[in-house]
Amino acid sequence: MKILALEVENIKFLKVVSIKPDGSLVIIGGDNAAGKSCVLDSIWYALGGGKSAPPKPIRTGQKKAKIVLDLGDIKVTRTFTKAGTNLVVENKKGVKFGSPQAMLDKLVGELTFDPLEFSKMDAKKQAEVLKQLVGLDFNKLDVQYKKLFEERTAINRRGKEVRANLDALTLHEGMPDKEVSVVELSKQYTKATEDNRFFTLGQTDIAGDIAEIDKLKERLTELKKNVKERQKNLEGKKLIDTKLLQEKMNGAESTNTKIRENQKHVVVKKDIDKLLKQSGSLTSQLNEIEATKEKTLAKAKFPIEGLAIDDDGVTFEGIPFTQCSSAQQIKISVAMGLAMNPKLRVLLIREGSLLDTKSLQMVSEMAEKADAQIWLERVSKGSECQVIMEDGSVVEEEDDDD
Repeated sequence: MKILALEVENIKFLKVVSIKPDGSLVIIGGDNAAGKSCVLDSIWYALGGGKSAPPKPIRTGQKKAKIVLDLGDIKVTRTFTKAGTNLVVENKKGVKFGSPQAMLDKLVGELTFDPLEFSKMDAKKQAEVLKQLVGLDFNKLDVQYKKLFEERTAINRRGKEVRANLDALTLHEGMPDKEVSVVELSKQYTKATEDNRFFTLGQTDIAGDIAEIDKLKERLTELKKNVKERQKNLEGKKLIDTKLLQEKMNGAESTNTKIRENQKHVVVKKDIDKLLKQSGSLTSQLNEIEATKEKTLAKAKFPIEGLAIDDDGVTFEGIPFTQCSSAQQIKISVAMGLAMNPKLRVLLIREGSLLDTKSLQMVSEMAEKADAQIWLERVSKGSECQVIMEDGSVVEEEDDDD
């Protein structure tokens, strides 16, 4: 569906304008403030609804303005008065459609009114427009990705803190797993001291008794008996070296400190292993999301070969959109506009003066190939212009005298 005819009365600076476009590229030329933009605005106002028009769309001094668009299958008539706007959409037989604006909204794409606006968008907005065009919706994946990413960041931050605590601990090799009991060692020491005292006293008694044997023959029998009894009491006993026990007691606290540090080292190491496992799991989930997005993008049908989306925005043949040449940006933008308007094959380009001859030719060829119609305003009165505007009206071609 394309524009077969445009009729405008009293819109902004326009007086009475009638245009029947010929070809795929319709160039509206003229000097500045001649009414070129008003022609494109009229198409916009007719299709976009009252909200697309300025507060005072009627030419100064007039009470009513009117736009008629003949789109072949349908005709759009929009009028403006001080009371507001009225829209009528009818088919070839004059049958009027109910909910006319809703019908037009389905025909009009976001880039209908100027595809070059795509090149002015920031990278994020360009990527969103392209995703919408090819039917990609990563909102749920992006929310899930952000949640997992933040969770992994928190875990990794906690892991660094625990790692710092672990690095601050000293691991002592060769230490037992449990602390040495100072109480038990003290008991052993007390018993050993008592045993030694007992043993020493016994030996003293024996020596005294033996010394007195010669003097106390009469008591020999009794003394021998005593000796035997005391020897029996000392059977299985020996002098205990208390020095080693004393050293163990002195080093018990130092040993226990090292054991406690080793136990804490084991606990912290387990915490780190747990955090690393959680971080690894989250990383795997993040990678799965990235892989899903890559597969989805790989299957997406873009309006022009070489067009893609990455984390930074739109790319063309691997190059960021902002780094593409002007010709490439124009080509991409026009292709986007055409793809977003499958029913109404009409695009409006306002900054046509920025396009050189080659760019104009490229735009014309793209429109022709897509069976579309591009209206372009240009500060020029050259032969490339189909329509020349002057003081709000179309300059009529003068017939050559024979």
